[in-house]
Amino acid sequence: MKNIITLFGILFFTQVVSAQKISDDFTGRWKAPKGAIIIVTKTTDGYIGKTELEKAVVLKDVKFANDKWTAIVLNPKENLVANCELVLQQSKLKIIVRKGILYRTIIWVKQ
Repeated sequence: MKNIITLFGILFFTQVVSAQKISDDFTGRWKAPKGAIIIVTKTTDGYIGKTELEKAVVLKDVKFANDKWTAIVLNPKENLVANCELVLQQSKLKIIVRKGILYRTIIWVKQ
Protein backbone atom coordinates (compact mmCIF):
# COMPACT_ATOMS: atom_id res chain seq x y z
CA MET A 1 0.00 0.00 0.00
CA LYS A 2 2.84 2.37 0.87
CA ASN A 3 4.45 1.75 -2.56
CA ILE A 4 1.18 2.57 -4.34
CA ILE A 5 0.81 5.85 -2.45
CA THR A 6 4.44 6.72 -3.26
CA LEU A 7 3.85 5.94 -6.95
CA PHE A 8 0.75 8.15 -7.09
CA GLY A 9 2.69 10.93 -5.36
CA ILE A 10 5.48 10.74 -7.93
CA LEU A 11 3.00 10.72 -10.83
CA PHE A 12 1.15 13.74 -9.38
CA PHE A 13 4.40 15.66 -8.84
CA THR A 14 5.50 14.90 -12.42
CA GLN A 15 2.22 16.26 -13.78
CA VAL A 16 2.47 19.43 -11.69
CA VAL A 17 6.09 20.06 -12.67
CA SER A 18 5.43 19.59 -16.40
CA ALA A 19 2.13 21.50 -16.43
CA GLN A 20 1.93 24.13 -19.12
CA LYS A 21 0.96 27.69 -18.27
CA ILE A 22 -0.40 30.57 -20.30
CA SER A 23 2.46 32.65 -18.88
CA ASP A 24 5.11 30.43 -20.57
CA ASP A 25 7.45 32.62 -22.65
CA PHE A 26 8.95 31.10 -25.80
CA THR A 27 10.73 34.26 -27.00
CA GLY A 28 14.44 34.12 -27.71
CA ARG A 29 17.09 32.23 -29.64
CA TRP A 30 16.74 28.45 -29.80
CA LYS A 31 19.17 25.92 -31.26
CA ALA A 32 17.53 23.10 -33.22
CA PRO A 33 19.03 19.57 -33.26
CA LYS A 34 20.76 20.08 -36.63
CA GLY A 35 22.32 23.37 -35.47
CA ALA A 36 19.97 25.94 -36.99
CA ILE A 37 19.17 28.92 -34.79
CA ILE A 38 15.46 29.73 -34.51
CA ILE A 39 14.35 33.19 -33.39
CA VAL A 40 10.98 33.05 -31.63
CA THR A 41 9.10 36.33 -31.24
CA LYS A 42 5.77 37.24 -29.69
CA THR A 43 2.91 38.29 -31.98
CA THR A 44 -0.52 39.66 -31.16
CA ASP A 45 -1.96 36.13 -31.35
CA GLY A 46 0.89 34.04 -29.88
CA TYR A 47 4.41 33.34 -31.12
CA ILE A 48 6.21 32.71 -34.40
CA GLY A 49 9.60 31.09 -35.03
CA LYS A 50 11.88 31.88 -37.97
CA THR A 51 15.32 30.62 -38.89
CA GLU A 52 17.99 33.19 -38.13
CA LEU A 53 19.74 33.04 -41.52
CA GLU A 54 17.03 32.25 -44.07
CA LYS A 55 14.17 33.96 -42.19
CA ALA A 56 12.01 30.93 -43.07
CA VAL A 57 9.01 30.33 -40.81
CA VAL A 58 9.41 27.01 -38.96
CA LEU A 59 6.92 27.53 -36.12
CA LYS A 60 3.60 29.35 -36.40
CA ASP A 61 0.10 29.63 -34.95
CA VAL A 62 1.41 29.08 -31.41
CA LYS A 63 -1.66 29.22 -29.17
CA PHE A 64 -2.62 28.29 -25.61
CA ALA A 65 -5.91 26.36 -25.31
CA ASN A 66 -7.20 23.54 -23.11
CA ASP A 67 -4.20 23.92 -20.76
CA LYS A 68 -1.60 23.25 -23.44
CA TRP A 69 0.43 25.06 -26.08
CA THR A 70 -0.14 23.96 -29.66
CA ALA A 71 1.37 25.13 -32.92
CA ILE A 72 2.19 24.22 -36.48
CA VAL A 73 5.78 23.23 -37.22
CA LEU A 74 7.18 23.50 -40.74
CA ASN A 75 10.23 22.10 -42.48
CA PRO A 76 10.55 24.28 -45.60
CA LYS A 77 13.42 22.23 -47.06
CA GLU A 78 11.32 19.06 -47.11
CA ASN A 79 7.96 20.82 -47.60
CA LEU A 80 6.58 19.24 -44.39
CA VAL A 81 3.85 20.74 -42.20
CA ALA A 82 2.53 19.15 -38.99
CA ASN A 83 0.63 19.96 -35.80
CA CYS A 84 2.62 19.94 -32.59
CA GLU A 85 2.46 20.50 -28.87
CA LEU A 86 5.03 22.68 -27.10
CA VAL A 87 6.31 22.04 -23.59
CA LEU A 88 8.71 24.55 -22.03
CA GLN A 89 11.18 22.86 -19.65
CA GLN A 90 13.55 25.47 -18.21
CA SER A 91 16.09 26.08 -21.01
CA LYS A 92 14.63 23.45 -23.36
CA LEU A 93 11.63 23.53 -25.64
CA LYS A 94 10.14 20.10 -26.21
CA ILE A 95 8.23 19.95 -29.50
CA ILE A 96 5.97 16.92 -29.87
CA VAL A 97 5.15 16.65 -33.58
CA ARG A 98 2.07 14.70 -34.58
CA LYS A 99 1.30 13.46 -38.07
CA GLY A 100 -1.65 11.08 -38.08
CA ILE A 101 -0.99 8.36 -35.51
CA LEU A 102 2.78 8.92 -35.59
CA TYR A 103 4.66 11.35 -33.39
CA ARG A 104 8.20 12.56 -32.89
CA THR A 105 9.80 14.65 -30.16
CA ILE A 106 12.27 17.40 -31.03
CA ILE A 107 14.24 19.35 -28.43
CA TRP A 108 15.35 22.94 -28.98
CA VAL A 109 17.88 24.40 -26.52
CA LYS A 110 17.75 28.06 -25.43
CA GLN A 111 20.83 30.05 -26.47
